[in-house]
Amino acid sequence: MNLREMELFGTLMRVGTTTETARLLGISQPGVSAQLKRLESRLGLSLFHRTGNRLEPTREANEIFAMAAPIFSAHADIRAKLPELRNLASRPVSVSATPALVEGFLGPVLIRAGFQNWKKRLNLRVHSPEDDLRRGDADIGIQMALPPKAEFQAYTVGRSNLVAIMREAHPLARQERLFCAAIAEHPLVCYNADWSPMGATIRAAFVAQGLVYDPVCTVPFCANVCDMVRACGGVGIVDSLTVRDYAMQGLVARPIVDIAEIKIIAFHRRNEPLRAPIQDFLSTLRGEAN
Repeated sequence: MNLREMELFGTLMRVGTTTETARLLGISQPGVSAQLKRLESRLGLSLFHRTGNRLEPTREANEIFAMAAPIFSAHADIRAKLPELRNLASRPVSVSATPALVEGFLGPVLIRAGFQNWKKRLNLRVHSPEDDLRRGDADIGIQMALPPKAEFQAYTVGRSNLVAIMREAHPLARQERLFCAAIAEHPLVCYNADWSPMGATIRAAFVAQGLVYDPVCTVPFCANVCDMVRACGGVGIVDSLTVRDYAMQGLVARPIVDIAEIKIIAFHRRNEPLRAPIQDFLSTLRGEAN
């Protein structure tokens, strides 16, 4: 007996009539009778005695029904679980991203993922993506320069260059391109390399050239670098997305020759099955790298 036949047989056993079985299964009463006749013929035994409009199960039918009880129980459990699963599947995707990626990267991704005119719902956190994923507050994290970590499955979804920013009157503003050695001679506004992946990347580039990475002001996000440089001077290092999309009044940006481009990383908790909307969103993100 295949599963379709098992469903027909189990329903007949429970309700006792072809008419009610037809109603429950959404097929015609003659269709139920024809399927039952074919099933009995293939099995080589009678499953029911016809008594008026009622079907009385044979001994063989009762034995089969008893053996199939776990299948019918599992089927009932699945049907009962479906509303909860549908509700789970309809929950908005929850994304945690750093500010620069919200402002300069995420918008086009959302459009390609079907969020144009908000045809879909989204939960967006602008915080610490790693922490949000660990707490279960986000399904997907997006940030720059995320180092490999065993707890996360990560994908490269884009790249960005790092640039130096300064006031328009700063001496380095007269140069078209800058090197780390020139930047290191001026007060640096940047990130705490012990907790910021971006800061760790910049520190590694400085150290590789025998330079000391010692910011006079440490901040969490690229926009904060711009604000502090505008307020007090010095040189900051930010990603090119920030320069493109942030209000840069009074500031200029110069490319840094000897710091490699950084990766934009999307990641989720490893070995955790993802809901279909999350998988679709992740596929769109991964398409950015192609």
